[in-house]
Amino acid sequence: MSNIGNIDELSKKAEEVSREIYEIREHIKQLKEKKEKLFNELSKLREEKNKLLEEIRRIKLDIRAIREERGKLIDEYKKISEVRREELAQANLLRELIQSKTTELQELSEENKIPISVLKRKIEELEWTIQTNVLPQEKENELIRKLKAYHQLLNRALSTNERKEELLELRATYISTRARIKDLSSKLNKLREEINEKTNKMKSLKDKLGETIARYTAIKNDIEKKKKELDECNNEIVDSTSKLNALREQYQKLLDEIEKAKTLTALSEKRSKIAKNIEQRSKKRVTLEEFKIMYGNPEDLEEN
Repeated sequence: MSNIGNIDELSKKAEEVSREIYEIREHIKQLKEKKEKLFNELSKLREEKNKLLEEIRRIKLDIRAIREERGKLIDEYKKISEVRREELAQANLLRELIQSKTTELQELSEENKIPISVLKRKIEELEWTIQTNVLPQEKENELIRKLKAYHQLLNRALSTNERKEELLELRATYISTRARIKDLSSKLNKLREEINEKTNKMKSLKDKLGETIARYTAIKNDIEKKKKELDECNNEIVDSTSKLNALREQYQKLLDEIEKAKTLTALSEKRSKIAKNIEQRSKKRVTLEEFKIMYGNPEDLEEN
């Protein structure tokens, strides 16, 4: 192959390498832009991840605090419920006792229809008659029997009054107990509302926690993907840079070969010209300069 053909081939190859160098440089430029973009995206994702992590911690603390408050309310509810249960049991006993006493009092009232004042007066009259009059024995015994009967009626009447007072006290105690039960029921209703409110708030916070954790997990996965992309981008930059360096070396070698081929072409042309000049001379004497060109190294031509 002629030197000119070799130069053309080397130049063509050098152009191809030069074009490839340009393409790789552009590719590396794009990779670096992608790397910067990924780095910025990673920074934003990490910042968002940290915010979500802080929010998760805060929500958990809120849930823990509300759970403790709810627990205290439930404990108080149980204590008041127990007190109310005891009051209800007492109220039931009082109601049964009042019913029993009322029945007894009704029976006694039917038996004792004579007023106490009348009975006392009758007793006083009989006692006065017995004490102040001399009576036949039979008459005195009869009056004594009557006196004893009136005393019995008076005792029953007095007992009936005591039962009435006792019944009134029982009713007052029952009313007071029912009032306490009503107050306790009101407190329980209020506590129940507060407990439900805390329960709903906890549910809402747990739902929010689940959503936040899901977002946190998604961002964490995105970060891992971006990190993987960034690693791949860095590796590709290293590989492309290595390839670029190799192409640059190849390009420089091609330039050197082209320069060398040009030198050889120029030397060949000079030698051919000198050979023709020698042939045309009458004396075939060769000058020192011509000798150097004809038989010297290509480097000698470069020096000239």
